[in-house]
Amino acid sequence: MSSHNHPLDDDDESSHSDWSEDDQVSNNKEASLDYHTSSDSDATGATVDSEQSHDEHANCDGVVGASMDSENGHDVENSDEEEGSLNDEPEQQALYDHTTSESDSTGVSLDIGHIVEDCDEAEVSLDDEHEQQSLDDYTNSGSEGLGFEHHSSSHTDDYDGGDDTTSDSEQMVNDDMMRSPLYQGALVTLGQTILLLMAFAVIVGLTQDGLQTLLQILSLILPQDSHLPATKYLFKKLFKTGKYDFHVYCPKCCCVLENNACKRCHQDFDKNELMKNGNFFFTLPLIDQLKHSLETSNLGESLNYRKTRPTNPDTISDIMDGKLYKQMCKDSNLKKDFSFSLTFNSDGVPIFKSSSFSIWPLLCHINELPPNIRKKTMFLTGLWFGPKKPSISTFFRPFINEMKTLSSVGFEWCSNAKIVKSYVYAIICSCDSVARAMLQNIKQFNGKFGCNWCLHPGERVEKGKGHVQVYPFHEEVTERSHTDMIKYQRNVGTGENFGVKGPTPLSSLPFFDIVSGFIVDSMHCIDLGVMRQLSTLWFDSSFHKEPWYIGTRANEIDRKIEQFQPPSNITRMPRSILTRAYWKASEWRAFLLFYAPIVLKSVLPRRFFEHFLLLCQAVYALQTTCITQLELFYASQHLNEFVLNFETLYGRPHMTYNVHILLHLSDSVRNWGPLWCYSAYSFEGCNGFLLKLYNGTQSVPLQIVTSFLLLKEVESMGKVLMQNAHPRVQQLFDTVVDGFNATKPVRRVNGTVFFGHGCSRALDLYEKDAVEQFLENPVKDQAIFYHKAVYNSQIFLSINYRRKLKRDNTLVRRSDGSVCQIVGFAKVESHTGCEHALCLVRKCVSKPRLFLQGYFGESRCQIKHVMSISSEFAELTVLDLSQLSDKFVVYRQENSCLVCLLPNSLERD
Repeated sequence: MSSHNHPLDDDDESSHSDWSEDDQVSNNKEASLDYHTSSDSDATGATVDSEQSHDEHANCDGVVGASMDSENGHDVENSDEEEGSLNDEPEQQALYDHTTSESDSTGVSLDIGHIVEDCDEAEVSLDDEHEQQSLDDYTNSGSEGLGFEHHSSSHTDDYDGGDDTTSDSEQMVNDDMMRSPLYQGALVTLGQTILLLMAFAVIVGLTQDGLQTLLQILSLILPQDSHLPATKYLFKKLFKTGKYDFHVYCPKCCCVLENNACKRCHQDFDKNELMKNGNFFFTLPLIDQLKHSLETSNLGESLNYRKTRPTNPDTISDIMDGKLYKQMCKDSNLKKDFSFSLTFNSDGVPIFKSSSFSIWPLLCHINELPPNIRKKTMFLTGLWFGPKKPSISTFFRPFINEMKTLSSVGFEWCSNAKIVKSYVYAIICSCDSVARAMLQNIKQFNGKFGCNWCLHPGERVEKGKGHVQVYPFHEEVTERSHTDMIKYQRNVGTGENFGVKGPTPLSSLPFFDIVSGFIVDSMHCIDLGVMRQLSTLWFDSSFHKEPWYIGTRANEIDRKIEQFQPPSNITRMPRSILTRAYWKASEWRAFLLFYAPIVLKSVLPRRFFEHFLLLCQAVYALQTTCITQLELFYASQHLNEFVLNFETLYGRPHMTYNVHILLHLSDSVRNWGPLWCYSAYSFEGCNGFLLKLYNGTQSVPLQIVTSFLLLKEVESMGKVLMQNAHPRVQQLFDTVVDGFNATKPVRRVNGTVFFGHGCSRALDLYEKDAVEQFLENPVKDQAIFYHKAVYNSQIFLSINYRRKLKRDNTLVRRSDGSVCQIVGFAKVESHTGCEHALCLVRKCVSKPRLFLQGYFGESRCQIKHVMSISSEFAELTVLDLSQLSDKFVVYRQENSCLVCLLPNSLERD
């Protein structure tokens, strides 16, 4: 499934984001469709960046305070963890009291073997009766939303069941009829109409009644010769479900039942009763999804990115440049053509505000795809549902078994009419600290030896009215290793195991390092972690007596923050520091990298400010598109200096786990590439998207699974049925499926997309001279001018854009490092008939100047991405849009302008 922060989306002041995790916050049904390269999917994305889900890791992923026992679905204890018990009956009853609605998930393969015509009222009534009976076959009416009757563990039948025989109101059709116009003179075919309606119904979360009403309206509007189904039942019979497996597990030991019996507990159970209590989960075969996507979505061709991308032995620009990735290529079949690796993630997502029930999706994406495709192509391989967190040995076992097959035997698929074989390896796990401890089966961060990467014991210190686990800086700490972790797992109960609680099934995952395979996720560790912790220290009134406190100057800071103009790459506009309790992960990232270095310069006491600059520059360097070995060295030094002096400045009680694991941040980059490659933004954004795939409280996990598979199929079927489609039809399909708005006319020229109708006029002498000098060829006098363009997934605007926006998409950096202001865009044509998409710019009269540098101890820290530029620009010049390499966050002053360079254009909120 793909959901993007697509550049063509809007004319608004804010742009959608990739699978935006931001949008899960207050309403669990408000998930952004933009997955795209994610700050909350600011994309690829989207994250479960809600107060409910982010704050669930308060101590671990961003809150300063004391240890917690449990919050919002995560149980955290000092040592051994106990699985939470099921909700009591009153809570269950409260959940049942929710208003229910039927599932509108419908299945997956488009059946072009039959089609339906208009039917009379009697047929409609009969169809509805069949549909209700079919729904009853799946849904236990006494367990609203928690379970359903299950007859087979592997489903390929129509979700809504019903009679598969062809009624009198149906007629057999062939492919030609599916490609025929919906009615005489229509721009759209019957097949295209069906795909458009189904994609719309799934993505916007259309209810059963809504779908029925929509079809009834269309039946009244369309001519009588239209073959579009008039009822939801007949419409949904055109689709069939893909394959998924359903597992019921023992409520005592979480072992999957076989024939209603638990082999471990030697006890029989009533599956229907267990399903009422949410004791089940789904798995979706990964092989089927991979094969389907590679063959139908042209992903196979994109696997060449690993070989065609620009490389430099002295730089790290993607996962493929990481030390451990290179080593794995030597030791496995990963080096073979068409083989690839996966990054996977799992985290809890609350689905009801009045209940502890949540879903735990198991997601993954392909590392070898180009970044803009990688983050928007997610695979759902499992879905846990219930009132407590999953049993890792139960939930992950099917995924691990499948990965063993994929890594040793591989799978075959068709690429360009040739059968090829791919070997697949799950090599990176990106998750928060609570989930990471569960997967490794070690003590949580607030227990002794709670670090996932080293043997730092930590210590308990007093804080407030209680005690917290802290991690003071140690010069030398032994690093954990895969071999030692296996040894400790085997020796549990017989000696010192350094926080290891027992075996974990991930130890048997082929070629997966149980230590280095887990990365430090910047979203949870830095954005929701250290940065939020620092803001609490600086602005919370409980620290008003401390030398670092600046809460009394919050209004002054707010006035400065209001002057920032971020580009469309940052989806959320800056908000008042007084509302920081509601900030999303992307807002904390923007504050760390762009706003704070400027607004705190003369506010935060110097030694604290220069200490903060160490973190700012190091994190920025580790998130850049390409990082050199020297930059990695300096970033590592800055982080060591930051952690070393944190206790001196802020005190030992604030040496939290998030501060400590900054020491492991550089190792993640060295092993697996820059931080944007594997951050949790895209996964959390996908979690937010999944929340849109259900209605009401009945059969929630089933709705999510079938809707996910259905949307995958709609996208792939679009590759066939949308071939040679009318441009307006194709544009609408892209709009619905990709989740962006393209209401304006668009024109595509050589990879550039122009918005609007454009203004056709003759080039003046200066313009024509600049264009012909750039192209080195004469051009026609007439050209079409635009004020909005998209290139390489980035939005660019001219200074003459008619709408006055709070954003700035006009200042750009050229590939030679100079700063330019966009005057306009032009489509020009040479005398040979060749079209060119050009950008007219004015170059800044002076070179950008360094604005910030600090000296903390012996460390010199230059904030290279924050620069001062002149407000004067030189004469007009012409560029190709490929020469526009970067955009800026702009902070305008009276006689000058400060600009903050974005670290990369690949990661989206």
